[in-house]
Amino acid sequence: MTNGALHHPDIASHFPHVILHRAAELGVDRGLLLEAAGLSSTVVADPEARVTPMQLGALLRQVWLELDDELAGFGAAPQRFGCFPLMARQMVDSDTLGEALRYSCRFYNLTSHALRWDIRGERHATLTLQLLDPGADAEHFLEEFVLLIWHRFSNWLVGVRIPLVRTRFRVSAPGHREEHRVMFPGPLAYDEQSTSLSFDGDWLHAPVMRSREELSLYLQRLPDEWFIKQTFAGSVSERVLTAIEECGHGLTLDQLADRWHMSRRTLHRQLQREGSSFRGLSEQSRRDKAISLLVESRLQVREIARRLTMTEPAFSRAFKQWTGQTPTAYRKSRLPPGGW
Repeated sequence: MTNGALHHPDIASHFPHVILHRAAELGVDRGLLLEAAGLSSTVVADPEARVTPMQLGALLRQVWLELDDELAGFGAAPQRFGCFPLMARQMVDSDTLGEALRYSCRFYNLTSHALRWDIRGERHATLTLQLLDPGADAEHFLEEFVLLIWHRFSNWLVGVRIPLVRTRFRVSAPGHREEHRVMFPGPLAYDEQSTSLSFDGDWLHAPVMRSREELSLYLQRLPDEWFIKQTFAGSVSERVLTAIEECGHGLTLDQLADRWHMSRRTLHRQLQREGSSFRGLSEQSRRDKAISLLVESRLQVREIARRLTMTEPAFSRAFKQWTGQTPTAYRKSRLPPGGW
């Protein structure tokens, strides 16, 4: 949905508008959701407005919790909170992407009362989605959202962005069609018989590169992770993230450019070509480290802030922007092991 960073308003207000409307239909307090996401009714109602990945992520996370439904109320029946992590743990244990995707299809076809998956083809593999009650997804949010997840999660599993041969939708081109060009790079087709993603069949043989430990960290960053630009090994952005992790969060753009024997402008330009920035990556690294320390350690908030080279008040303000919650509230709200 975005090529930018966590706090850059890259995402059309259409998406939070649709989520809020459906949640309200199901009895969820609209004010509570707006507050959790740090959004205003004015922004959501403005079709020209943009929101940040963190705001959309915080909104969706709160809806999941309120409805106990990973499909956010858009399916024929709820998908209990925690199903995706359960399925994902088996996918990371797979040898190849094809094996992982076939497992995921079996899992959802057996457990879901809202959707069906099918994967076919050798030369061109096609992952097809069928909603059992399309009427519950009147704005087609679920179809878009689920396709986005499966492409991005597949990319993450193999550590490479998988080029899409074609993305098909059973519906007509929507008003926010331009968002699809970012969400699903490649040819788009509408008014098709089914909704699907197609990619080169060779990717089915790509090895799954992730471990359960990596998955645990990945799950903690959801759903935000799905709404920001993905970076992979070999990219300048990934190298910057690694450098920040190795050198600490006090590392500056000038220091890193000097370390890599290049000018500040050259490094900035290389990151810009990948759709990222040093500031955005530094912020992403801080957020990920903060979440990890809050969930996996008993360190006091003051100590976590110190490790991130921030004062406690500055850290608390930043964390509230990142997640919609204070560090203490976030820690208390985390589900026990087995949840997200």
